Amino acid sequence: MFTIVDFLIALTFICVVMALVVWSRLKPDAKPDKQESEVRARRAAAFFAQAGHWASSAVNVVIGVLLGVAINGLVKLMFTGAWAAVFNIAVLSAVLFFIVFLHDRLGKKLFPSGIRPACGSEEERKTSLVRRLSLPAGVVCGVFFTSLGLGDYLSVWLF
Repeated sequence: MFTIVDFLIALTFICVVMALVVWSRLKPDAKPDKQESEVRARRAAAFFAQAGHWASSAVNVVIGVLLGVAINGLVKLMFTGAWAAVFNIAVLSAVLFFIVFLHDRLGKKLFPSGIRPACGSEEERKTSLVRRLSLPAGVVCGVFFTSLGLGDYLSVWLF
């Protein structure tokens, strides 16, 4: 199922992540003043937040492509006359959404305080534009590539 190229890509990614962690933990020999260390800490936090945004965006694009393949498959089912299958899929998806919604509401009732924010983090953090647009872009790409006939190549690794 996996080729040597997939293994090498995964190994390279793991090495890069480990190098970034080691690089972020290195301390210089000279003692920096407190203000410089605070600036470095803020810079490191911003770097890791940006890396998290890019990683989340990549995952959202993959999810979007798979959703695009599924949407195109549902449209093909509708045009071939398989309305019963489309209706069953829509009803099961609605039931799943309702169960997740009820689970979320139950969690808020049982644990009303939730997770308290850290001290001094009252500023609202905005997500990056890349992260917000990655899922819709993935859906559009998935529908486009599937309409070109590449849907089997996009979803073959799921099976």
